[in-house]
Amino acid sequence: MPIHTLSIVMIALNEADRLPACLAALPTGIELIVLDSGSTDRTVEIAKAYGATVSQRPFDNYAAQRNAALALATRDWIFSLDADECITSELATQLTHLAQLPPEVTGLTVPRSLVFMGRVMRFGRTQDEPLRVFRRNVGQFINPIHETVVLSHGTTQRAQGRLLHYSYRDLSDYLARLNRYTSAIAENKSKHVSWLHVLRPWQEFCTRYFLRLGFLDGYPGYTYAWLSSLYAYMKYAKRWEKTQAAISAVSR
Repeated sequence: MPIHTLSIVMIALNEADRLPACLAALPTGIELIVLDSGSTDRTVEIAKAYGATVSQRPFDNYAAQRNAALALATRDWIFSLDADECITSELATQLTHLAQLPPEVTGLTVPRSLVFMGRVMRFGRTQDEPLRVFRRNVGQFINPIHETVVLSHGTTQRAQGRLLHYSYRDLSDYLARLNRYTSAIAENKSKHVSWLHVLRPWQEFCTRYFLRLGFLDGYPGYTYAWLSSLYAYMKYAKRWEKTQAAISAVSR
């Protein structure tokens, strides 16, 4: 049945290849808001074809962009969705019944599984449960990178169904994102890096591959554990490089 209580909000940039699968899985009757940050492909055209209200805003940081998209929504409930995610039919069904939730419930956490190298991952810290569905007047995004929703009041429940997260198009895409994110983290955090941080990549690999049973996901699990350890290494290495450059500048 049509949904009259739900706005789905999305930020996007050059997502023409993944957007159709994401939008095709959505239930009918929703308000669809897409905030684009300057796509040069068919993202805007595709979004409008699925009935989206599309606006433009230059990207500054993730929390600000999502809050700007949130401000465009008009319905009681918000579902923050990304173009690289697909909802299951079970989740789509629950989204049609949000109005039946008790008033003290102001948010839903949604189980999410990473799809990596063609495999729905089960282990190695590849599943999470982010807060994605919330009442519009109580939720706001924080953190410029790895943004999250905070609620001003109320309780949360666990949603039925799940999100499938097609986060990386391929390994080259993973490495490109790794480079962008670790550079942004190095710029936003000035904490001193000690030599003990050389152990952090090894800890990351062992935790994901052995302690969290990543080896049970086969070769994709092995690859993801190594790439996660590289992410940890580059994050601290870039921060160390930035600190050394600042020290050199002062000593000149």
